[in-house]
Amino acid sequence: MAEELLCEAETETGAAMSWPDDTHEEDADALNGRRRGRPAVLLTLNPAFGRIIAVSLRMNLIETLIADFSGSGLAQSRLALATRALDVGALCDLVIAQIDAMLDATATPRHRLLGIGIALQGIVNADTGRHLWSPALSVTDVDLAKPMRQAFGVEVVMANDAVAVALSLAAAEPALAQGLSATIMVGHGVGMGVVVDGEARWGAGAGSEIGHVKLAPDGPQCRCGQRGCIEAYLADYALYRDARTFLDLPPAASQQPSEAQMALLRERALGGDPRLEHLFRQAGRALAEAVAATISVLRPHHVILAGPGLQAFDMMRRAYEERLDQAVLPWLLKSTAIHVRPSESATIVDGMVRRTLRVVDQNQMETTE
Repeated sequence: MAEELLCEAETETGAAMSWPDDTHEEDADALNGRRRGRPAVLLTLNPAFGRIIAVSLRMNLIETLIADFSGSGLAQSRLALATRALDVGALCDLVIAQIDAMLDATATPRHRLLGIGIALQGIVNADTGRHLWSPALSVTDVDLAKPMRQAFGVEVVMANDAVAVALSLAAAEPALAQGLSATIMVGHGVGMGVVVDGEARWGAGAGSEIGHVKLAPDGPQCRCGQRGCIEAYLADYALYRDARTFLDLPPAASQQPSEAQMALLRERALGGDPRLEHLFRQAGRALAEAVAATISVLRPHHVILAGPGLQAFDMMRRAYEERLDQAVLPWLLKSTAIHVRPSESATIVDGMVRRTLRVVDQNQMETTE
């Protein structure tokens, strides 16, 4: 297996990469500068050893990525559909079909598929592979992992999409992976992924639901069915929904605005409409409450604000900073570095590839011991 798993690292010219020449060092073995055996070369993972497929399931969209064993993407697809119209059988059949399409698009034999990662918006039990609840689906408490294992015979890894984003950002900036990092993802919802020294962590099976911390019991309606959640002030759907009460905006499919619709809303806000400015100030204060709760409870080394919703951060910034100063003890606030990293949806599947590769690596090591 080692011969398949490893290959010689190459330079940009395609030549094998050797270790630096050390013949000038003291010749302890009296070989007059000669080395025993073949020249030493650097080894790296063989990208062709296998394939990983990551699936992101969120409101009205299924995004799929196939990557090689080094984690580099080979092909990607996006399928727009009414996700809440899917029953359990249709959902599983559709995900299987998307995975098969990726294998076909890259001419990947099934035996080269090593693992499947599925990221979902909502509450996911990563230990059991069960989707418990998601605003993107009308079905609840569904075992998605088992049908995928039966169909493809490989490891299936489940996670909340915010966990996937956290892993992707930590990989892109290794400094953010040092210590405890909490990534608050803002976009189609508001979630959190926690990474400790580069490894994803969660509590009782599922990740944090920071977006459903309550700010006001009689606040705006949240998609979870309750009122006053942080998400109900901050998520894309909440901002767009509230803006439609005073602006002539096209309706959003399943109350989830598209990327183009959110770009239009930001453009209108930059035009100086005081009503939109109020909505984004309100969103900034809600974001500050999420950060304040995270710092006060977890005491992380890093808080990373991520997701497409952060493209509007400049419009939230003043209200966010004012509220954060009020909501956190100053010596706690000084101990945490806060980073703003607006990210695209592709970050989800990238992070899910990394999470799945980690699990596959561990399983490969266990089977060879």
